[in-house]
Amino acid sequence: MFHLLKAFLSVYETHNFTKTANSLYLTQPTVSAQIRKLEDYLNVSLFIRNGKQEILPTKEADFLYPRILKIIEEWNDAVTHVNTQKNYREKCVLASSQTCGAYLLPKIVPILVKQFPMVNFSFPVMSGKEIVQELEKAKVDFGLIETPEQSELVERYIATKDELVLAGDPESDYWLLPETDSPLGFVNENYLKYNNLSPKIIRTYNHEMVLALLKNHVGKTIISRLALDQTFPYQQLDTDTFSQRNLYFLTRKKVVSEKLGKISSFIQEQLSHKDKLF
Repeated sequence: MFHLLKAFLSVYETHNFTKTANSLYLTQPTVSAQIRKLEDYLNVSLFIRNGKQEILPTKEADFLYPRILKIIEEWNDAVTHVNTQKNYREKCVLASSQTCGAYLLPKIVPILVKQFPMVNFSFPVMSGKEIVQELEKAKVDFGLIETPEQSELVERYIATKDELVLAGDPESDYWLLPETDSPLGFVNENYLKYNNLSPKIIRTYNHEMVLALLKNHVGKTIISRLALDQTFPYQQLDTDTFSQRNLYFLTRKKVVSEKLGKISSFIQEQLSHKDKLF
């Protein structure tokens, strides 16, 4: 039965039998047969086949997907515990968006690894939307992001407040503008529109570039106070609309293992003590 469930999960995520076959090292007819067998067992249709390469999940498939994810994850967790016994090391994937990954997470990691020495941690960096998608698929355990992403499968908590400031030379004619689809790009563009400003624009594509330009006295930009040390000049923004934003901690609605539950509680507790972190 487990091979049928794994085939279902892959088809649901890829919307494609061929991609599933390649990822599971099976033939496409084998995958199709496994899905039909699961459909016969449940007496429901799981996917709409419209003759095109892509297929669409039914409402029954939407209902089953998070529940089957939970079944597979709990089974894998149980098997790992049994096989490794005392040497078992839990895995924990904490994904973060750019600002959180570069400036907030490093303040938590030393405390985290000391508190949970028998856990193997991973800290990938990706966009907020990607983190939510990976949480929905149980590919990551927790997330730290700068945008209020939502999902029926994900719990969102305000982790802490982030102060945004105008860094750089306030008299500069140049504005360092991050990519439009990034959280800081959105803030900077809205700030310019709100204040009817039309500076000369320098497009930047990562935090390292922004900080390097600021350090070399090129331009100004709105950036997280977390990113700046004492060598960077900055001034506070004159409106609450732009001067503060929430940083969010994300978990799946059902944390599978007891250890991950403790890690979740510990991270939220540490983030609540803002004065100790900053």
